[in-house]
Amino acid sequence: MKRPTKTATSEADEEPRVDGRHLRRLRTEQRLVSAVGELLRESGVAALGVNAVAERAGVEKVLVYRYYGGLDGLMEAYADVSDFWPTLEELVGKKGEVLRDPDKARAGTRVLANYAAALRKRPVTLDLLAWECAHRNALTVALEKVREERSTELAEALTAAGVIPSEAAATIGTLFAAAINYLAVRGRELSVFGGVGVRTSKDWARIEEAIYVALRALARDTAHAD
Repeated sequence: MKRPTKTATSEADEEPRVDGRHLRRLRTEQRLVSAVGELLRESGVAALGVNAVAERAGVEKVLVYRYYGGLDGLMEAYADVSDFWPTLEELVGKKGEVLRDPDKARAGTRVLANYAAALRKRPVTLDLLAWECAHRNALTVALEKVREERSTELAEALTAAGVIPSEAAATIGTLFAAAINYLAVRGRELSVFGGVGVRTSKDWARIEEAIYVALRALARDTAHAD
């Protein structure tokens, strides 16, 4: 007796069915989020508005309210899915190899240098860092949330690897990160700040050397204190 074989119809019936409406919504959401990024890159934060985003996405503006509750919700969605803040992997390496450097001052320096490089290749992020100093909106708040989450994740990794040996070291690292934020933003318009070059890769290599000198001195002081 022959065993029954599956027909093409029965095999198709076993495949998961995709809800057409759900798929259309996902595509619309992707278009809206992409539109936010395009407007930011072209015209900055001031260009963002429900009408402008909907027009760029080619959808009715009512969908911004239906899917996100308004512009604030869309900004939060953009922050969640876009690559506008450096990841832990960018800073410490795919397998955390940066943190395994026995010279902890050099490891900390490399993390900060990677952070600076990651920021400098994100013009939209630099625009937002500049914007949040004078204006707060849903997007800058979302940026702040992502930044703090990533900072906490990084601090935990640095502490576990012994790169941050003390509370003072953690505070100094934060001050360096804040300085990098500021200099990277200013480097868009200025080539020199306080006599220090802040625009070219060569300029930032010198900044990296200065950071290493400071972190190495801190490491020596910490070792003597112990």
